[in-house]
Amino acid sequence: MEKLGINLGFLISQLINFSLLAVLLYLLLYKPILNMLNQRKERIARSMADVDAARESAAKAQQDYDRKIVEAQRKAQEIIGQAAQQGEQTRSAIVADAQREAEAIRQKARDEALQEKAHILAEVQSQIAGLSMLAAERVLGQAMDEGTQRRLIGQFLAELGPDPVREVPRSVRRN
Repeated sequence: MEKLGINLGFLISQLINFSLLAVLLYLLLYKPILNMLNQRKERIARSMADVDAARESAAKAQQDYDRKIVEAQRKAQEIIGQAAQQGEQTRSAIVADAQREAEAIRQKARDEALQEKAHILAEVQSQIAGLSMLAAERVLGQAMDEGTQRRLIGQFLAELGPDPVREVPRSVRRN
């Protein structure tokens, strides 16, 4: 091989050196780099799993949030409905109380009006009796005894009936 320009000792020493260098590079560089790449691959896989878990957790949290929002809205609608119902009941109670009070006031006014009417009727009857006695004295031109006056007044009031405010009978009217 010397004719080809290859030195056999040199070739063997270079083959040994190359083999040693390859073994050393394999042991010192290739294995650690493969280990580092495998670790990085595992870290990336774990990170991806963590991201998926976080995404899943966020989705669950969003669902819980949406569910709680819907529940809160439902409860708010219930509370609003109950408040409206209570307001309506309160309004009805207030209206009923006001109607009862108004009816009591009307009844009291009716009673007072009836009492006033009775009082006025008694007063009118008294005035009519006095006027009747004067008229009878003038017509007859003489004084009558008290018994006769009372009898005439009683007849006159009987003709008027229980409501002397109505039209005066024709027998009492003057022409």
